[in-house]
Amino acid sequence: MNRLRQVIVNKYIRTIVIVIIIGFTFGVFGYYLVTHPEVGKSVTSLDGLTLVLLTLAYLLTVLANAFVLLVSLRLLGKHVAFSENIALTSYSSVVNFFGPLQSGPGFRAAYLKKRHSVSLKNFFYVTLIFYGFYGLINGLVLGGAILLLASNNLFALLLTTSLLAIVVAGWLLKRHISTLKFSPLIRLNNRDFWFIGLGAAGLSVATALAYYIELLHVEPSITIGQTIVYTAAANLALFVSLTPGAIGFRESFLLLSQQLHGISSDTIIAASIIDRAFYVIFLLVLFLAILVFNIRSRFKIKK
Repeated sequence: MNRLRQVIVNKYIRTIVIVIIIGFTFGVFGYYLVTHPEVGKSVTSLDGLTLVLLTLAYLLTVLANAFVLLVSLRLLGKHVAFSENIALTSYSSVVNFFGPLQSGPGFRAAYLKKRHSVSLKNFFYVTLIFYGFYGLINGLVLGGAILLLASNNLFALLLTTSLLAIVVAGWLLKRHISTLKFSPLIRLNNRDFWFIGLGAAGLSVATALAYYIELLHVEPSITIGQTIVYTAAANLALFVSLTPGAIGFRESFLLLSQQLHGISSDTIIAASIIDRAFYVIFLLVLFLAILVFNIRSRFKIKK
């Protein structure tokens, strides 16, 4: 009974903390809009072409997530149609953002267990594999930015050496090691394992494209290099976030990493407001599409 009471108290405290963080973030957004009218103008002046490009970019993120789910299930020996992966990814994205405590991954796991008999433990493992690739890709980008800031020549030397080391290591593993395993699911000779990494890279690129469109709208002088570092910082915020869409945490990471990407606070806040507002609308439209195509009935599972 004491253990149950403690769990309930912890969930209650966690919920209060999340509400406070979200409220504080929206308060900062509101303050910036009131005290910086130019930020408000950049947010409200979105043109049709920008909206279309943002829609395409976020559709690419859905496709990238669906691809990761497809190859992750193949790694588990489960062959699920790509259309079902897209539908599940779309629905769980809506659940993750609007549901309690980022419940999207749990919903996917529960659905796959019921519909395709996917072990919760195995699904947890393949999810960790994806997060490992995702964290490594974005961590390397930030690490490279730090080295570039320290010394351009040193960065070029280390980057070239790292790329050569990766190529050589991959060739040796493919040629000489066919059964090396760190866990039952980490099979270095299985292409689906590496396809998860490819999907993580694709998701990073699609996210960077969305951020680049938003940043360009606010500040036309933004470069692709700045956007890549900006995206890496934003993506790494997901690993320590408690709130839906890393609200508050992502903005904090972006402000703390200003020295790396060189984007001003006003531009970060304006682009974040655009991103948050557009993403909510995107998810609502996605949910309407789910209702229209009667996809929701497929995902009805017991709590």
